[in-house]
Amino acid sequence: MSEKDITKFLQVLGLSKREIQVYMFLAKSGVQSTSFVAKRLKMERVQAYRTFKKLQEKGFIEATLERPTRFTIVPFEALVDSYINAKKNEVINLNDQKQNLLTAWQSISAPESEYPVAKFSIITGKKKIHSKMLTMIEEAKEEVIVLTTALGLIQEDIAGIFDAAVAPSQERNVQFQVIADISLENLKVVERIDRNIAEEKLNIKLRHLNMTSKFFPRFLIKDQEEAILYAPFGNEASVLNLEDEGLWINDKMFISVLRSFFDQMWQTGVEATRRIDELKSGIPIGETVVIKGAEDAWEKVTEVLESAKKDVVIITSSQSINRLAEDDPLIEYFKKGLKIRIMASIDLDNLEPAKKLSAHYEIKHVPISYLTMMVVDDKHLFMFKMPPISDFGAESAFYLADTFYSSDPSQIERVSEMLSDIWKRGIEISEISSQAGTKLPAVEISTTETVAKLVDSMLQNGVTSVLIMEQRRPVGVINDRDLLKEIVDKHKDPVKTLAKDLDYTPLILLKANESMVTAMRVMREKGMKRAAMVKNGQLVGMLTEEAAKRRTELPVEAPVS
Repeated sequence: MSEKDITKFLQVLGLSKREIQVYMFLAKSGVQSTSFVAKRLKMERVQAYRTFKKLQEKGFIEATLERPTRFTIVPFEALVDSYINAKKNEVINLNDQKQNLLTAWQSISAPESEYPVAKFSIITGKKKIHSKMLTMIEEAKEEVIVLTTALGLIQEDIAGIFDAAVAPSQERNVQFQVIADISLENLKVVERIDRNIAEEKLNIKLRHLNMTSKFFPRFLIKDQEEAILYAPFGNEASVLNLEDEGLWINDKMFISVLRSFFDQMWQTGVEATRRIDELKSGIPIGETVVIKGAEDAWEKVTEVLESAKKDVVIITSSQSINRLAEDDPLIEYFKKGLKIRIMASIDLDNLEPAKKLSAHYEIKHVPISYLTMMVVDDKHLFMFKMPPISDFGAESAFYLADTFYSSDPSQIERVSEMLSDIWKRGIEISEISSQAGTKLPAVEISTTETVAKLVDSMLQNGVTSVLIMEQRRPVGVINDRDLLKEIVDKHKDPVKTLAKDLDYTPLILLKANESMVTAMRVMREKGMKRAAMVKNGQLVGMLTEEAAKRRTELPVEAPVS
């Protein structure tokens, strides 16, 4: 401590400026007479005698027995001990009177309300605000949440706010969530805080959020019971500025609204470690957010499509193909020159809508129906959830509630690579020759009958194709052209050759809940070169050998968020 601190303490003890001057002079020069001191301090002798008399009466100096009389100080340590003992006695007396004071107060005060009363108070000055924040952190039992700015984070670190979080986190498992604007100016501070969190294994989570204004209001909420809001006062905001103004409040409704605001900000924020990497590497991390409302999600989709320059890649459900064909929101962007590729599970129910869309877009069949994604210009990623059963009949091609959006290059790169791989493995619609609604041949022939018998039945009934049966079950179909090619090119004897020995087109009978994926799997397993799909007695489609060789199940990795 300095001489200035000693002077302040002597003022607390009740000495005047002149008395302090005399006491300090005697402390430095030793035993002296009144006249000597008056001469050295340039005081009138009468004034000096009065000052010495008061100091002696107050117990700060003592007189010698010699003539002329001289004076010396009472040791400073004795003064300090005397002051401490006096304060202790005051505390003891106050404790003795406490119960009597409380009893007297209860007799004159109105009874407290049965319902909690919302309270607030204004706190002026950064030191007082930080002191209140430290108290709230020390008293926290469950959680503390903080939202602060780039400058605010530096100020709070200097005040020891983040150091104060260590003990509650370790000893009482209090959870801390902090949102801050992490920038180059506070990067070193954030790195140290993040390193301490990892090393001490603290229950503290830190996220970054861009805050455009340095006057953005900051706040701290403790246990959802009390909150303090604070912001710079006036036109200047700096680390050393002490003129902050804060509002402390314990209103539950107000705190609930503030907490909801924080939760929304938390969803849009990014992990501090990722922000640190971005600032150090110079590679942007982009935006990653879950858009709750359908209208807000579609607004974001429209915004991205409007700014698109190159292409759109979509993987979606079979139901979405039908909806796209009925109400196509992508056609206006196609007309502007945007290349659009769509992948979906093409089955009997959406084959015709898919062919309709293929007039404008590149369409491929992929046997995946449990995810919907859209990547625009390799810069924007949307992931759409599968609709719940209650909304399964929604008219929109995309289910927009809780849409995941990201412009994070690291995420988009992985998803783009995955979609590119799926696209390469997909099946072109042109490989699937549709004959939907065509009836099967009316003339039937058993596999045990000869080709001569088969030709005779065709001629008698005037048909160009027959249905080949095995144990009264249709197994294939062959037309006159394929039959002629089979007998002539391969030099087979019609009288000796049986129908089962012909290279007819096998049938794949589909149940009501089966699709083209089932047909392709059967073709691959049985090594078929071609196959005809039959459903409800109708010839609904043809598959080629090339299509059958495609993989029917594609590995899909979910993007890391």
